[in-house]
Amino acid sequence: MDDAFLATLRCPIDPARQATLAREGQQLECSGCHVKFPIKQGIPILLADEAELPAWCKEMSGLPCRRKKDRHGNR
Repeated sequence: MDDAFLATLRCPIDPARQATLAREGQQLECSGCHVKFPIKQGIPILLADEAELPAWCKEMSGLPCRRKKDRHGNR
C-alpha cells in the first residue's frame, strides 16, 4: 500500500469521515479514536466488525466520534 493511497483513506467509523488512518505494522490506526483495522495480504479491511477497539473502550458507541454523532443527530 503506497502513501498516496493511504492518504485517501478515512476511518469508516467516523460519521464525518474526517479521521485519517496511519499504518502501524499490519494495521491501520484511526487518528481520532485509535481504532485499529487489520491489513490482510496487503489489503486494508475497513469493516467495523473487523476493527479492534482501543483498550479504554468496550463498544463502538463509546468512541468519541460516535458519541459526537449521537449528541448532534446524524451529522
